[in-house]
Amino acid sequence: MPRWLRWIGTGLLSLVAVAVLAVAALYATTTIRFGRTYRLPESSVRAAGDSAALARGRHLVEAIGKCQECHGDDYAGKAVTDNAMFGRLSGPNLTPGKGGIAGRTDADLERAIRHAVSPGGRPLLFMPAEAFAVLSDEDLAAMLGYLRTLPPVDRETPPPQIGPIARGLFLGGKLPLVPAELVDHDTRPTAPPAGVTVAYGEYLATVGGCRACHGAGLTGDANPDAPDLSRGRLGSWTEADFFRAIREGRRPDGTTIDPEKMPWVRSSRMTDEEIRAVWTYVRSLPGRVKG
Repeated sequence: MPRWLRWIGTGLLSLVAVAVLAVAALYATTTIRFGRTYRLPESSVRAAGDSAALARGRHLVEAIGKCQECHGDDYAGKAVTDNAMFGRLSGPNLTPGKGGIAGRTDADLERAIRHAVSPGGRPLLFMPAEAFAVLSDEDLAAMLGYLRTLPPVDRETPPPQIGPIARGLFLGGKLPLVPAELVDHDTRPTAPPAGVTVAYGEYLATVGGCRACHGAGLTGDANPDAPDLSRGRLGSWTEADFFRAIREGRRPDGTTIDPEKMPWVRSSRMTDEEIRAVWTYVRSLPGRVKG
């Protein structure tokens, strides 16, 4: 065999060895973080049962939290992504049917929603607790009460499987696979009074998951498909423009907002007061700082 061919073979083997070691290190590092155990005190929040609270809970689940986006229109779970290289993630069954929450206590559900932690203390992958961590006890009790009223659907969703692409994005800080790492587990949340205020608008925008796509400051730095919502981009928008975007999925120029990228079909169910509160909050943001 020619010497140059041996060199090429040796080089290729070396590259393969490096790649195998890199993948092994990737899986080892991420598996450790996926397997961490969280010890949290049991919450005193209990599911509400009165009609007003149940109506509030339904509104929070459907219009604010938009839980159907991951858990399906029947709340019985659905696949969010299923790709060998990226991973398999499903929103689990939230009904009392087989594979659902019938055996879960209210404290178990609080731990899952606010902390993204399972009853056994393991982190729940891709559960947006960084948004729901701010839920007040009253609002959370209303949501739990509504979930307890859902008709049972028997559906068991497969366990998550995380591929190398998702693991790499996670390690690079581009994919919040373990929201439990992002939550302040010691803070007891309180909600501002409902009204057309910056504080209440911020609360709704947080619980509504706006930051997951538009970034922590809503300046569009987290997702190329999610624009800047601050005055830096929406400076020319009016309140009527904002209402049209939320209620009808249309920009001021008449173009349609893709409901797969912006779940305005769910958000359109917000009340006028809630939309105005979010608009008030958005208008208070200074915009992206350009360096």
